[in-house]
Amino acid sequence: MTRRTTPASRPRGPRLLATAAASAAAVLIMSACSAGGTESGKSSGAQTRTVTDIAGEVEVPAKPERIVSVDFYSPAALVDLGVKPIGVVEGFADDDPNLRPLRYHEALKKTATVGTYYELNVEAVAKQDPDMIFAETRFLRKGELERLQSIAPVVQLDASGIGAWEDRTLMIAAAVGKAEEGKRQQAVFKKRADELKTKYADVLKKNTIAVFAHGQDQSTWGTYPAGHFYVPVWDAVGAKFRPFTEGEHKGEPGTVSQWLSLEQIGKLSNADILVHGYGLDGFVTKLSGNKVWNNLPAVKNGLVVENTPAAVVSSFAWGTESLGHLDGILAKLDAKAGS
Repeated sequence: MTRRTTPASRPRGPRLLATAAASAAAVLIMSACSAGGTESGKSSGAQTRTVTDIAGEVEVPAKPERIVSVDFYSPAALVDLGVKPIGVVEGFADDDPNLRPLRYHEALKKTATVGTYYELNVEAVAKQDPDMIFAETRFLRKGELERLQSIAPVVQLDASGIGAWEDRTLMIAAAVGKAEEGKRQQAVFKKRADELKTKYADVLKKNTIAVFAHGQDQSTWGTYPAGHFYVPVWDAVGAKFRPFTEGEHKGEPGTVSQWLSLEQIGKLSNADILVHGYGLDGFVTKLSGNKVWNNLPAVKNGLVVENTPAAVVSSFAWGTESLGHLDGILAKLDAKAGS
């Protein structure tokens, strides 16, 4: 049933650790997808449609009824579209607000699980007898894509780079026949982002930010650049990110910096505003005993704030909610920067 033509350019990049998220796991950062998330207009019969994903074109059921998501992102987007998958990766039973907004936990906490997005249980996928599968193929192990394709049509997802997550979300909407609803939700998100961009234009234009987190044992730190999956709402409002310094980064676009020792925390001196991961107050308190940290411009000026919860945005409604949190953060920064 699956057919591929017109391959899109495939993203590529290195693996990194998302330490600030509650679902921390090794991930790869890829360049922006060019597929665009629209239906091709082709039809191979009343019972199938042809849609475009990151690998080209794929035939899917005209009205999929048994969807399994083996990626982190698509379940939330599906819930927002009024579609409940019958199988998801592990984690939705966790009500940690930093993992995802609680409504997705409530919607999917009893849904069958199929392993994790980086350690998939293909047999569990087959057991669900899906008629369509969403997969972020950069996380699949050797041979797993082919095994999934033998079960049901696979819509392949991936996106990083500024705003590229929006392409992925539109692609999900198109795959389930709800392209227009996806665009409507995107318009709501963009309108809210534009409102904040205008409301806080002064602080956003005059200041560079560094969104940072610690390594697993709190002995290292790293920062996230524009286009990283951890900063989508900052990108949406046009925030300016600090440039990486010499020896801090290998040069792959969109990827986290090298994990550096606390002795090198002075590299953050080129940021006017420091944004630490949600729930990392203890790490910031630990840094308060570090003289170099205390001499950073942002620390001296009181411009150290906590990031939004559930920063790894997976849908437009999720992103709109995160922009609500960001409004409060920017209000604090605006007041402090202008004082």
